[in-house]
Amino acid sequence: MTILVTGFNGKVGYEVAEKLKDREVSMKCGVRNVDRARERHGSAFDFVALDFLKPDTFEEALEGINGIFLMYPPGERIEFEAFITLAKQKGVRHIVYLSVKDVQFMPFIHHFKNEKLIKKAGIPYTFLRAGYFMQNLNDFLHKELKERKRIFVPAGNGKTSFVDARDIAEVAAIALTDPAGHRNKNYVITGKEALDFYEVARIMSEVMNTKVEYSNPSVKEFKDYMISTGNDESLINVVAGIHIPTKLGLAKGIKDDFEKVTGKEPLSIRKYIEDYKEVWL
Repeated sequence: MTILVTGFNGKVGYEVAEKLKDREVSMKCGVRNVDRARERHGSAFDFVALDFLKPDTFEEALEGINGIFLMYPPGERIEFEAFITLAKQKGVRHIVYLSVKDVQFMPFIHHFKNEKLIKKAGIPYTFLRAGYFMQNLNDFLHKELKERKRIFVPAGNGKTSFVDARDIAEVAAIALTDPAGHRNKNYVITGKEALDFYEVARIMSEVMNTKVEYSNPSVKEFKDYMISTGNDESLINVVAGIHIPTKLGLAKGIKDDFEKVTGKEPLSIRKYIEDYKEVWL
């Protein structure tokens, strides 16, 4: 069995690769720039060129692959359907696809269509419908936290079901190494508590021993400020959109699928902040 891990340079893909490496599973990690990945990681992983904008990279990436951890990359002109079609032709027997919580109610997003494409292709699947990543706090929220000690997103007073990418990766690794046991299943992966960003700021303040505030800007205030500081407008729109369900009170649902699959409780946001606190200090 050989697994292709996509999204290796992202929050979840790297963690999936680490989990599979711990299990001594044969895998290839798809990246756009193999040389750069090797410079950064050495021989720790086996890399193969994969660019979803370039179908001519699909053949080699899928050669000898039995299962795929699949993420939909950001950007336009993504050749996702062509990739799925070739995966089927190459005999891929299982896809673990990283989707989003409540995707079944959001026909306007890519993940809704992508789940349907995978089903239509007839490749057995496991859909991981994930909540809001804790790792967003050290991704696109990192700069404001580090420089100004504030959480600056337009999420209102709403609560969200934060989930650690390491927990998502653990479920992915289990499904990839036991495909028969997780065939054609949908798992909603959340943490064990729903919090608003005021509560997150309080926990960060306690763990880091420094005052962290949640600014709670309006969408307009958020966009105007982020544009003024030189951020890419398309990314700004994506980040604002991610927080709309929270602001509307739609992101607070908690599920126990993680416990059912792994037999243990998900990581808490306090544990996540303790593990990563140095990145914000």
